[in-house]
Formats: sequence, structure tokens, C-alpha cells
Amino acid sequence: METYSYEAIKKDGNVVTGSIEAESEQNAVERIQEMDFYPLKIEKPGESEGLFSFRKSFFDNKTGEHDTMVFSYQLGVLLEAGFPLDKGLAILVDLTEKKKMKEIIKDVLSSVRGGKSLSDGISKYPEVFTLLYINMVKAGESGGFLEDTLVRLAAYLEDSQRMKGEVKSALVYPALLAVVGGIAITVLLFFVVPRFSSIFSGMGQALPLSTVLLLALSSAARSYWWAFFIMAFAVFFAARSYIRSSAGKRYIDDLKYRLPLAGKLFKEIAVAQFARTLGTLLHNGVPLLSALHIVKGTTSSGSMTGIIGEVAEGVRKGNSISGILKAKSVFPKFAVHMIKVGEETGRLNEMLIKVADRFDIEVKGSVKKMLSLLEPALILIMGLAVGFIVISMLLAIFSLNDLPF
Repeated sequence: METYSYEAIKKDGNVVTGSIEAESEQNAVERIQEMDFYPLKIEKPGESEGLFSFRKSFFDNKTGEHDTMVFSYQLGVLLEAGFPLDKGLAILVDLTEKKKMKEIIKDVLSSVRGGKSLSDGISKYPEVFTLLYINMVKAGESGGFLEDTLVRLAAYLEDSQRMKGEVKSALVYPALLAVVGGIAITVLLFFVVPRFSSIFSGMGQALPLSTVLLLALSSAARSYWWAFFIMAFAVFFAARSYIRSSAGKRYIDDLKYRLPLAGKLFKEIAVAQFARTLGTLLHNGVPLLSALHIVKGTTSSGSMTGIIGEVAEGVRKGNSISGILKAKSVFPKFAVHMIKVGEETGRLNEMLIKVADRFDIEVKGSVKKMLSLLEPALILIMGLAVGFIVISMLLAIFSLNDLPF
């Protein structure tokens, strides 16, 4: 059994806090609901404390996807509990600890009390609420199911965060390996090799080619390190400017889909994002053409933007989505078939969500495979680099035996 602390709201609007023992977080939610409370936040005591507690104040003026997810879930729960929108927002102002998010909710509350809709209020903060989010809220308002929309948005954002978190966690070891290997090579080139260089100089003995190359590399690194930094920055900014251009985006997208190993992963990610976003919008009552234009505006892929534009134009002319996607190599046959079934049965939104779920699983599998290859590849590269340095030094030392005494 685990101990969880919680914040919940009673039917009279009062916020209560406490702790409860449960087997899991889901079990804790169920037990709190049995007490006739509506849980707003559940966590293990000490989760946000300890060595990293400084993050709370350091990031107090920053907002991210997690803040949007918590806001969506809590407001959705309050609306489901029967609270009016302005009352729910007022409660969130008191509950929210992060200063920046509290100010945003206060301003949204002021807009709502001034007669504007929630979507109008949050549209002033595109850095916190994306175009997709705003349009889904607008659809929920017009359809009369805002609370359901907010809960679905919270689940959508939670899935997105979980996926990103899994990838970041999996990249920790390879990143650490690369950093340690880079430091080791830097120490060898800047401090160890120069000591050997002073020993070999003036001996009048021809050194092995690998040793000559290594000594030249070490000397250049020590003498012109600043030039390497300038060149690296210049290449970085030039590449970034090109990638941000429309032609650069299209070229990079086309290139990444053709990569031998990573190409399949990029395709799976693009298909999963397209299917989940479009399916979620349709599920929330957004018309198909409007949903396609929203998806087009929220995707960061140049190639996908072009494909979605073609789909929207085709749908406007009366063509099917599956018929257009069939000719696109980015979309696998399985995805096209599922979309076709959805169109024929009138359950397109359900089929799109199923496609997204399937390809999320595929993405996780592909990421694990890529990372399983990345780690030995990094070890091999670092081993070859360090091995080249060590062997070059040893060859030079062995050549000293050929010196006449």
C-alpha cells in the first residue's frame, strides 16, 4: 500500500486536503470519489520536494504542457461536478501555485465574467494553449460538452507527455555516454598527447603516420580551438536558418523519411500525430474540413503540411481521405485501410484513434530498437577514437627501439 496526499473539492465548493492509503493512484482516485469528493490533485508526499525543490521557484514564471494538462483536468472535473465555468476558474486561481499560470487563469476568469467564452479567453495565450486546444474547446462550447472536451484534452496531453518522457528517459544513458566519451577525448588531445609531443620532438626519427596525424590534430585543437567554436556556431546558425525556411523544412522532411533506420520511426510518429489529432477533433464535433485545416496549422512537418493540404482540397471536392492518402508513401497500408473502413462505416473518428494507438505502440517499439543500437554504436565510436589515440602513442614509443644509441 502507498500513501497519497490529495486535494479534492466537495459538492459545496470547499477544497479539502488529506492523505489516503491505496494500492495505486487509480485506486486512490476511486476511494476519494467514494467519499463523495472530486479529486483535483493526487501525489505521493515528497514527490515535489528534496534535491530538486529549487525548480519550483526557478520555473515559477514558465508554463508548459504539464500546466495545460493539469488545468484541463481540474477544470473538467469541476464542470462535471456541476460548478459554473466562472466558479470553476475562481477555484483554480486559488489552487494553482505557479505564479504565471495563476495570472493567466485570473485573466481568463476576468474575460469569462465580462461575457466572453472560455475559448476567447485562452486564445490570448497561444504559448500555453495551442491552436488545436483552442479549437477543441470552441467545439466543446458549441456542442454543449465542454467538460468532456477538457477531460479528453487532459488525457491527450498526458499521453503526449508520457511518450516524450519515455523517450527522454531512454536517451539519458546514451547522452551521458557521449558526454563522458567527449570529455575523455578532449583531455587526451589537450593534456596527454602534448606531453608525448615534447618527448618525440627533436629525436630525428620518423614517426608513424598515425602518430603524426594525431600530433597535428592535437596541435591544431590547442592552437585554433576558438576557430573550431566559431565554425561550429556558424554552421549551426546557417543550418538552423535553412531548416526554418519552407524549402529547408520540405527537404529535411523528405530526407528524414528516407533514412535507412530512422525513416520508419519518423513516418510512424507523423502518422500517429495526424491520426490522433484529427480523430480527437472529429470526436469533439469539429467538422471534417475545419479539423483538417486545424491539423494542418498545428503540424510542424513541411511534408505533412503539404499532404494534409492536398487531403483538405480533395475532401472539399468530394474525394475520400483514404483515396488521397493511398498515393502517399508516408502512410502505411494499414493506416489507409483503417481510415477507409472508418469512412465507409461512419466511424472515422474511432478508426483514427485506433490508428494512433497502434502507431504509438509501433513508435515505442521502434524507439527501443533505435536506442538498443545507439548505445553500442556510441561505445564503438568512442572506443575507436580513444583506441586510435592510444595505439598512435604506443606505435611511437615502440619506434624508439629503432633509435641508434
